[in-house]
Amino acid sequence: MTQQYFYRLTAIPAFIIGLLSVKEGGSVLLGLSTKAYPVLPWLVWYNVVMGIVSVITGAGLWTQRRWGAVLAAVILLCHSIVFLSLMALVMLGETVARISTVAMLFRTAIWLVIYMVLRWKHDSQAGDA
Repeated sequence: MTQQYFYRLTAIPAFIIGLLSVKEGGSVLLGLSTKAYPVLPWLVWYNVVMGIVSVITGAGLWTQRRWGAVLAAVILLCHSIVFLSLMALVMLGETVARISTVAMLFRTAIWLVIYMVLRWKHDSQAGDA
């Protein structure tokens, strides 16, 4: 399979998760949607901003730009930090909606898979050289 195939394979979930984050978070920020659970405003803003970054990353991956792979690693790092922060808040007894922690776990897992595929392809090419 070609390098283009792997980059496009990772670009598709990057686009999808990014668009969903922007749509869902944007509807909350614009007051078009209300939730029946506690909402952390900083987390909604984070999700919208990272959703936009995810769409940009998807474009970079689709066009096989090196910065797309770098952004994928940055997104994974940021999501991991936010997920661990949410877990810390829960352990400290703060009110965090379960759906928020599950959604961040899902995003982190998706970006981990994207990163691992990119890393695997990069490492296999380095071994071929």
